[in-house]
Amino acid sequence: MFDAFSARAVTTIVLLWLVSSGLQAVQVVNINKESSGVVLGKSGQILEDASTSLGIEALLNGGAVWVASDSSSLNPGFSHSAWWMRFTLLNGTETPLNKLIDTQTAIADYLDIYIVRSSGAIEHFESGDRRPFSTRPLHTRSVVVPVEFKPGEMLQVYIRQSTWDGLHESVTPSLWESELYSSHVQTETLAFGLCYGVMLAILVYNLFIYFSTREHTIPLYLFYVTTFFIWSIIFRGYAFQYLWPESPHLNNQAIAFSSSLIYTTVGCFTIRYLTIKEFMPRWWYRSMCIITGLNTVVVFIPLAGFYALTFAFQIPVGIMLVLSAFASAIYLMPKGVRTAYYFMLAFFCVGLGAAMYYLKVLGVLEANALTEYSVQFGSSLEVLLLALGLADHMNVLKAEKLEIERKALATQEKYTFKLEQDVLARTQQLEAANQRLENLAIRDELTGAYNRRHFNELFDRALAVHIRQNTPFALCLIDLDYFKDYNDLCGHLAGDDVLRKVTACLQEQLKRANDHIFRLSDLFRVGGEEFALILSVTRPAQRCQDFVESIREAIEQLDIEHPGSDKKVVTASFGLLTLDDKSGPVTAEEIYSKADKLLYQAKSKGRNRVVHQSF
Repeated sequence: MFDAFSARAVTTIVLLWLVSSGLQAVQVVNINKESSGVVLGKSGQILEDASTSLGIEALLNGGAVWVASDSSSLNPGFSHSAWWMRFTLLNGTETPLNKLIDTQTAIADYLDIYIVRSSGAIEHFESGDRRPFSTRPLHTRSVVVPVEFKPGEMLQVYIRQSTWDGLHESVTPSLWESELYSSHVQTETLAFGLCYGVMLAILVYNLFIYFSTREHTIPLYLFYVTTFFIWSIIFRGYAFQYLWPESPHLNNQAIAFSSSLIYTTVGCFTIRYLTIKEFMPRWWYRSMCIITGLNTVVVFIPLAGFYALTFAFQIPVGIMLVLSAFASAIYLMPKGVRTAYYFMLAFFCVGLGAAMYYLKVLGVLEANALTEYSVQFGSSLEVLLLALGLADHMNVLKAEKLEIERKALATQEKYTFKLEQDVLARTQQLEAANQRLENLAIRDELTGAYNRRHFNELFDRALAVHIRQNTPFALCLIDLDYFKDYNDLCGHLAGDDVLRKVTACLQEQLKRANDHIFRLSDLFRVGGEEFALILSVTRPAQRCQDFVESIREAIEQLDIEHPGSDKKVVTASFGLLTLDDKSGPVTAEEIYSKADKLLYQAKSKGRNRVVHQSF
């Protein structure tokens, strides 16, 4: 057990040692048995060695100018210098401690870690992904070194990072208790396993979907997700740990190659998925192809061994591609392209993740769990959202196919109906008349309503459907009150304008009725101021009278002045005849005659009214 004198003696020796080491304004990290997951960066100091020639002995002799770290990470970004970080640890307990220092990087090129004890003894660990995996002290995907503390011992940790050709990865040293670190690694491995498992499941599912549908967008999606899946395994260090542990050069080529290939597959997928060629201006489509082509060129740079150069080109070209993809989605969303919505949300997630990671590489953002794993988080969401988008796209295609089949069936029914009409022993005269009618215009030139010829044709057809299928049916004749007097008093031009306004009013009422009451309704101008309605009723026939009454009120509420009418506004009279499903066979002439009589009764009873009779 330490007494008070021993503690003061140890503290004095430590302070003298720190002064002799040239350490200025250093923060001593006091640790104990429970210390785990402690981030050490902000308690340390940083030194840039532009010559890359400084060794540990030169640093221990003093004279170097260290700078206090204001970040939890050593994150130089693009630099050809060697960079050092050091921090001081003190075992504040009276028992030995076994700890682990995790650099939290799997792809730093060269890492040299020195443990300098107060006795002057130095432990040196060499690692990094430019050295064989077997050089690592522990069999972990990131570089982890063990540290043993004697009771009350203070030691310094020096971490030197250098690069192959100028691109540094973030080093975020943290101190762990051994058992808790094992639990942390298991949790992390489980999380990545779930992420990769989801990707594989989506890949397999969409592969089967492709074999069953042959949708051309799916292979590009599969290529993109597969490329990202491979890159993620390499980037996180699992490939170097398990697949090619003794091939560091292959590992670095694979990282840069797969990273560049992601952007190439994204470009191809974007062009196809958003149908840019079909819906965007031609120059924009060509620009997207050129940007994708530039990303394809970058794919071959790592094959020549230029790791940093790959990312120096990839970052600006990749950002151009991401921005172009966003702009395309924004342009297409107002045009009703449904895939653009899914694409926008999906690539917003991955774009945000990629931007955060690149800003971390450039040293703009601090390295932490969010920036370090931002690409994985964003891409996992992206893969899921794009899968949902593909599923929605398949549903749209299915709906379009059903719509085409529906139209084909409707066309078939139309020709079947025509064939039935022809089979009814039509005479040569009727066939000639039908031929002439087909060559005539079917709409009234003044009002835009169907004309009398078209009325006769559709009336026969609708009546035939009524007789054949025993469905309710209605005919309504409409006549504007005192319209001849209106023409005499106000002129024919004003009368024409009234006909147009009344027609528009009737068509608006019919449009609403088709949505709520009737399966089919059509408006015809069958005389100078006389109109006809053919109604195929899908609800009780009594609804027809209420509907026609609403039309009468709508015409009256137009408030068109009529100096020759006792109402002082333009009104109309209605003769409504409804046939239920038990009315039996009737002829068109018989129906029209009965409706005309009802219209006459409406006029006889004072006009501006509806006279209805069921038959």
